[in-house]
Amino acid sequence: MVAVIVAAVALGAAPSLAAAPVEAGKVYSGTEGEEVAVVPLAPRSDKKFLIRVRGTGSEFDGKVFPYELNDWSTSSTVQLNYKTQWHGRDYTALHVRDQRYEMYVPGRQQAIRLTYDEKKTQSLKPEEVYSQYQKLQKDGTLAKLMAFDRKGEAARHDKDYADTLHEMNSACGTSVSAAIDWSSVTDDHLKELSISSYCDAPLTAMKQLCTVSNIAKQTVREKVKQVSCRFGNALEPKLEADRVIWTTHKDASNQDQHATRFLKTNL
Repeated sequence: MVAVIVAAVALGAAPSLAAAPVEAGKVYSGTEGEEVAVVPLAPRSDKKFLIRVRGTGSEFDGKVFPYELNDWSTSSTVQLNYKTQWHGRDYTALHVRDQRYEMYVPGRQQAIRLTYDEKKTQSLKPEEVYSQYQKLQKDGTLAKLMAFDRKGEAARHDKDYADTLHEMNSACGTSVSAAIDWSSVTDDHLKELSISSYCDAPLTAMKQLCTVSNIAKQTVREKVKQVSCRFGNALEPKLEADRVIWTTHKDASNQDQHATRFLKTNL
């Protein structure tokens, strides 16, 4: 909870915000009914904003988060990013590059292209946005969404990892089991890295080998029964009996190629 409070203060979401007035905002719309209202907090020079999102089909819908504006504009270009906290990490949702407005929301890989909506801007009531923000802050909704949720993060990566495992087993005709060693994964790893992507490499490599070679498929069937993934001090995979132990590292690169070479050499 302390971490949440600190993050909120940094974004202007602490009690000092409760009395802060809002200024006239703007509304931007997407082609599929998405709507993003951007409301500045006074004084505008503090670069603190409230952003309300609707119609994206994401967890952001109906929520008002506090944002901090990062401005890297020059005399010839406009470059703005609006940053909030999402599950304990910095999350830059709204990007502005000259006349190009893009919104990123959880669960959607592609950016949502936005354009200025004059009609909705004229009907926007910034005090209502602020009131909604205060309600979400008071009932704990924002604290929950902005706080780091290790259990939830781990569950999400476990699901993605299980999906990759299923694809590998289908391609190889196997029933290999696999698991991430969460005791080796720090909170910083979870905040900074896509854990499932780091762990996927041997599964993806086996899937590809099975797809292109019947000999490889037979080899995987006979020699691999388990796969485990852990984080260590270097990229150091090894084979113990019928178990592939994929030890990776946050700075590891070209993991898919490394996994393929390792499997070809050791199986």
